[in-house]
Amino acid sequence: MFKLFLYVALISFTLNADVLDFYKNALKTLQYDKTYSLYKQANSMQKDGITYNKYANFALDADYSKTKASLLPNTFDTTNIGFNDTIDLFGKSSYKIKELALNVQAEKTLLDMQKEQLFVSLVSMISVYYQTEERLTLHQSLLDKQQSIYDKFQTLQQSGIVSQIDLLRFKNTLSQLKTRIIDEKTTVQKMKRQLNLYAPNQEIPLLKHLTLECTKEDFLSQNQQEKLNAIAAKQLWVQAQNASHSYLPDVTVGMNYQQLNDPTSYGNNYSLNVAIHMPLSATDFKQSEALKVSALSLKSKDIEYKIQRENEYTQRFQDYQSATNQLAVLTDNIVDYEKSEGTIKTAYLKQYVDFNTFLQVLTESLNAKEQIITLIYQQSEQIIILNAIASGAIYE
Repeated sequence: MFKLFLYVALISFTLNADVLDFYKNALKTLQYDKTYSLYKQANSMQKDGITYNKYANFALDADYSKTKASLLPNTFDTTNIGFNDTIDLFGKSSYKIKELALNVQAEKTLLDMQKEQLFVSLVSMISVYYQTEERLTLHQSLLDKQQSIYDKFQTLQQSGIVSQIDLLRFKNTLSQLKTRIIDEKTTVQKMKRQLNLYAPNQEIPLLKHLTLECTKEDFLSQNQQEKLNAIAAKQLWVQAQNASHSYLPDVTVGMNYQQLNDPTSYGNNYSLNVAIHMPLSATDFKQSEALKVSALSLKSKDIEYKIQRENEYTQRFQDYQSATNQLAVLTDNIVDYEKSEGTIKTAYLKQYVDFNTFLQVLTESLNAKEQIITLIYQQSEQIIILNAIASGAIYE
């Protein structure tokens, strides 16, 4: 009977809503992609501004003054207007543009890390939700069966066949089971509300019973922490290049106009000017070397992040293999457990065995069924996570 239940459960996994659809709806709810899109838009505007200012960094200066000279009978006015443009002829601003481009890559990688964490969390929550729900069904069925036995024992106790203490111990055992069922019902309702917050108006998908399709290499290639570290090292390297090229000059061209009402002068003045500004600070070169050392320090952590990712794969794959191997053993023996349940029930009703023996057999059978439920979801959970990460589908 329990094998049939497992078979139906496994088949039903392929007939329900897909976990990936649920996850994508959760992404919309949390607006991860919208936040990234707005950041990318702001970043693009910054790059456009830097590109524009490379050749069109204009400035307007104007002043007005009124002068009273001691030898002149009247005051006179002076108006100065200057219009200048600072031109980046040597491409200093290109480093800022490169850094902004790397910032977008870093933000995308951080987004991918968030997406992966969300997907893993959702799959784990869904797994716990359905495990609890199936245990609830299992325990409710057990309660119904044992309640009928208890009812028979009440009649036998009145006839003196069953002792009062055995009846009381049976009742206490049923009370514990009822308390457990109430707790499981509360947990199921609570988790359902939590999952519905991520994807409102969508049914919670069952975990599909799939086969492991990914390779270790595919999984390890999706190492977001290593990618983020590499980008951070590149950012420091670009900053170092920017600092080391700070000596490159800026060229300023401008036009000035002076309106002078001084009667002793020669009238209004016009001028064109070209200037070069070249910073010669040794601090920038020291800063550049420090940034290069920091970049090399970050790169040295690549091995650490590769090992962490490989350990994660190993742990998930071992959990999957362990669940698969244990399931093979338990499902082969579940029929024997069910036979022992029937046998011990008959023996107990006829008072061939005591209550402790009866309870021990029921507990062993129940533990085996609960373990099968746990292992089924452990297996499916690890398969789904490994396949999803390795395929890259969750980062799209």
